[in-house]
Amino acid sequence: MGRVEPAILAQALRALLLVLCATLFAVPATAQQGPGFAKGSTCWTSGAQALRYAELAAHPAKWTCAGDTYDWKQPRHFVRLDLREKGIDANAVRYAEFDRHEFERLTVTLIGADGHTASRRYDFDEAWLGRSSLRSMVELPEFPGKVEAVLFTLDGGDWPESLAAAKLVARPSVPPTSGFVHLVAALICGLLLAPILFDLGYFRALREPFPLWHALFCSMAFVQTAAVSGLIPLLTPIGFEAELFITYMSLDVMVAATMLFASNFIEPEFITRRQRRMLVAIALLAILNGALTTFLPELFGEWIDHFYFGAYMLMLGAYFAVLWHARCAGSRMASYLIFGFAPFSSIIVLQFVGVFITDAIYAFDETWPQNFALLFEVVATALAVADRFIAIKRERDQAIDDARILEKLSERDELTGLRNRRSLDARFEELVANGFHTIAVLDIDHFKPINDLYGHPFGDDVLACAAAALQARDDDDIVAFRIGGEEFLLMLRGQDPGARAESRRRAITARTMSAMEGLDRPVTASMGVLDFSAVAGEPGLDFWTLYTRADQLLYDAKCAGRNRTRSDTLDWFVPEAAEGQSAAA
Repeated sequence: MGRVEPAILAQALRALLLVLCATLFAVPATAQQGPGFAKGSTCWTSGAQALRYAELAAHPAKWTCAGDTYDWKQPRHFVRLDLREKGIDANAVRYAEFDRHEFERLTVTLIGADGHTASRRYDFDEAWLGRSSLRSMVELPEFPGKVEAVLFTLDGGDWPESLAAAKLVARPSVPPTSGFVHLVAALICGLLLAPILFDLGYFRALREPFPLWHALFCSMAFVQTAAVSGLIPLLTPIGFEAELFITYMSLDVMVAATMLFASNFIEPEFITRRQRRMLVAIALLAILNGALTTFLPELFGEWIDHFYFGAYMLMLGAYFAVLWHARCAGSRMASYLIFGFAPFSSIIVLQFVGVFITDAIYAFDETWPQNFALLFEVVATALAVADRFIAIKRERDQAIDDARILEKLSERDELTGLRNRRSLDARFEELVANGFHTIAVLDIDHFKPINDLYGHPFGDDVLACAAAALQARDDDDIVAFRIGGEEFLLMLRGQDPGARAESRRRAITARTMSAMEGLDRPVTASMGVLDFSAVAGEPGLDFWTLYTRADQLLYDAKCAGRNRTRSDTLDWFVPEAAEGQSAAA
């Protein structure tokens, strides 16, 4: 074996050292080129405000890529979406959509395969509204190369998990200002407000409280739909906290109005006082539940949704129990309420299931199902209100008709059909005001012998026949009354009232002679007629004074031989009080 030259050996040793050095430096170089994120992974980490992505990219162990644990208390959050093997065209992605929560600043960074980046920053007000007020959208920055990952840097935000679930799309679901979904939301809002006009009309007609509660429900349904559909933040400059307050509390006030509407709407005979109090208690609980979870969320911590939806499940259970009991008792209105409130209640049940069972509450966007459920409920309850209005109006109309019939019966003489003494007392001033300024008092001559000879039934027939002769069906200027027994009274107006009264008196004889069989002598009547047109406008003019004078004329006619009329004109009138004062003087 030959001997190796020292120079050759030295060269070999130098080459070996170079290889060793190259090997040592090759590992860090590879680590810098790729931090080791798995393809298609979603990873996140949080830290101080000064933390930078460059400091974290080379340390994959500091990132969480599985589970649902987030450090909300940190001021800065990083969420990295790896686009490799995602099944999407990374270069065609232009927008990111995610759940809407308030933040101070959001930086969206596109990371290329070669390590190059492009970033764009957004304040909260600069993010677009998505398909509802629950969704936000941002436009990704321009990037000339191949995109490998999208990085979200969230400052001053408490919901990094919404970015982890962000959806990357080529086109936005709605335009940045307003789109078709907002037009549909505006249409639904208009339909929600329409029944309020009818409610106000119903309340004016019925004076019942349930139309007002229905109007409040429709108003809150309008506000709720406008809020969750993005119309309120789109059209008004209110802040996010005020927007959340309107969104949350309008829902709870709407539910409370629903309960109060039901407590006043269900027919009284089908709901007990205890059940009404239960509905009122549910309304108060809905307001309390919303106020506590809206203004004091720190009391509940991560259990806030469990408390909120758990309370609503209890309320819904009690509500439907009352309605079902009323329906089984025969309530027609309870069926409307069960049918109308069922779709909205099913949404609450789904949210309850998401919170307590599947823990998927944030994966369910209830905006549009809720919008249509509220529209369905408003239509169903509006039909119910109209139905109830018609029923109540029909009942009241029937009651008025019955009252009028009873009134007519109470003011009509049962035997003759003429108005009676009670009707005369009630209508005298009205008749005088309408120009009836002549009063005639009639009495059947020798009526007692008729009863004695022919019997009282025959006498009743004579009275009915006399009433038919006096009743002027073809003359609106004569009103006939039966005062009592065989005595009648006429009120007259127009030309020649005395002559027309005399004609009616004579008609009694002609009518009884033609209609009554078995009479051996004519039936006659005596009458006293008083014309008081000269004093009709005098204050203190009363029926009894006029009647007394007309009755005196009737007495004069009887004393003169009966079957005749005595007339007089009253030219002056002194009230009884004035007469008493004159006598005292």
